[in-house]
Amino acid sequence: MELMSENNSLSFPAHKEIVRAQIERFHVYYIDYFKREETLRMVEYFFEKVYNVEGKQDWVKIAIEGFDKVKSMIKESTRDSMEELLELNYLTDRLDTMMAELLLKKGWKGEQISREFYDSLFSELGHEEDRKKQLFHVLKNMRQFYSLAHRPINSIILKPAKFMSKILGIYPLFATVEEGYHACLPVKTEIFESFYADVEKKEWNYLKERFPNINR
Repeated sequence: MELMSENNSLSFPAHKEIVRAQIERFHVYYIDYFKREETLRMVEYFFEKVYNVEGKQDWVKIAIEGFDKVKSMIKESTRDSMEELLELNYLTDRLDTMMAELLLKKGWKGEQISREFYDSLFSELGHEEDRKKQLFHVLKNMRQFYSLAHRPINSIILKPAKFMSKILGIYPLFATVEEGYHACLPVKTEIFESFYADVEKKEWNYLKERFPNINR
């Protein structure tokens, strides 16, 4: 009973530590993009905002409760981005929660874990198909948000869409999408394409390292 209570008290910190280790890997893999002013907001959005466990509970709760009721009223491109963002967050949160549970089973007491230990947990947890699906959503999410930001018509409809999202009660979700819009807006097409190709290559290589028998 005492051990169960201790594990419960460490559940959220363990989840945060898994996320911290993952974000640390992203900073190493994509350091050049974190150093460039043009791409900084974009990589912070894709590699920190989506993975951060603090501050997103409100918009996820609102989205789950209200999105189905209002999605028919939202422009298709915005709706697709919202749906993709929700799917990615749901899957990522589930995988991170399972990794946190595995971390606690290893006797974790709150210390910062190494990259090597994180990688070993990633491999031990398995769920190769879910990881492939997660990467699919990451790449699709990037492509959709960049496309959303670079369609001229979207800058015109953004203001009324924001107004409607407040009336419909899904503003926290819309605000997250809007943040992605503004994060991608200053990035030139050739830089985004280079970044996208880099992410696709490095993340597939990472999965191959963790799961040698995985197939694309």
